[in-house]
Amino acid sequence: MDPYKYLKIRFNPDGSLTRYGEAPLLPAVPAGEPVAVAAEGEDEPARCIVVHSSDAPLNDATGTSLRLFVPSDAGARGHGRGHGGLPLIVYFHGGGYVLFRAASEPFHNTCTAVAAAVPAAVASVDYRLAPEHRLPASFEDAADAVRWARPHAAAGRPVFVMGSHNGASIAFRAALAAVDEGVDLRGVILNQPHHSGVRRTPAEEASVDDRVLPLPANDLLWELALPLGADRDHEYCNPEAMLASVGAARLRRLPPCLVLGRRKDPPRDRTRTLVDALQMAGVAIEARLDGAGLHAMELFKANCAAEFIAQVVDFVRRHSAAAAGDVVVASKL
Repeated sequence: MDPYKYLKIRFNPDGSLTRYGEAPLLPAVPAGEPVAVAAEGEDEPARCIVVHSSDAPLNDATGTSLRLFVPSDAGARGHGRGHGGLPLIVYFHGGGYVLFRAASEPFHNTCTAVAAAVPAAVASVDYRLAPEHRLPASFEDAADAVRWARPHAAAGRPVFVMGSHNGASIAFRAALAAVDEGVDLRGVILNQPHHSGVRRTPAEEASVDDRVLPLPANDLLWELALPLGADRDHEYCNPEAMLASVGAARLRRLPPCLVLGRRKDPPRDRTRTLVDALQMAGVAIEARLDGAGLHAMELFKANCAAEFIAQVVDFVRRHSAAAAGDVVVASKL
């Protein structure tokens, strides 16, 4: 297969990409958009929550920004208002470091759904993409996002970092930045972290013709994302190299982690390596790696999306429970 054609990208002589097959970019909706939230019990009706979204700068020097999603006060009623205000989730989208934006339809919709269901404020980071900005650019943007969230955490608001696919790997770097800078996180949510390595795992060997993340496309994404001259055993890609550079002492300072995986996800063996290392370091970890289906199924299948949202809701609510004192009026975030 031609991985460029599969990913719908064209490499330009100046080192940039033309991306011609991406999902639509949705505008922010400051006036709010209605989101249906399923009933949580037999005696509770389904609800319609209004979620407001807006864009804000993150770092003017790098051109990064945040898309903020905030549910209406009516939607927030009954969950978390007496525990430090709405939780704040700093979110990193997927796309193999190369594709998509915070405004891309699947990830805009994911953040809207999470904001309504938890309820929580969600700050989706529009980080820099490769190959125009190769790694560690997006990790540096993650550190900027953690610094942006510092005042909320310092004031006692429950703050989480979360990411999907390569965004999960960025979220992990954000969590390490929080550890280094003394930013108090309540938890980390890693949805199908994206890693690889030079030596193929059994899952990677079986993914040559994968319907979502075929091996040639996966290899190309890493070729475009990694520093020039680096191979897939670089610490930005191979979890074993990354874990060796981080060290157990730094790992054990991480907050509770929820790691999600799918049974047919090509990076699943690498995810198990990460989970095992976190467990050995003494991190409070919840690993649910047996989700049905292929890579990123929550973006394509309604039942997988519902399962994913429910897992996020459960984790964030449980780990927000110890916060104290209203901090930020949600509609003003």
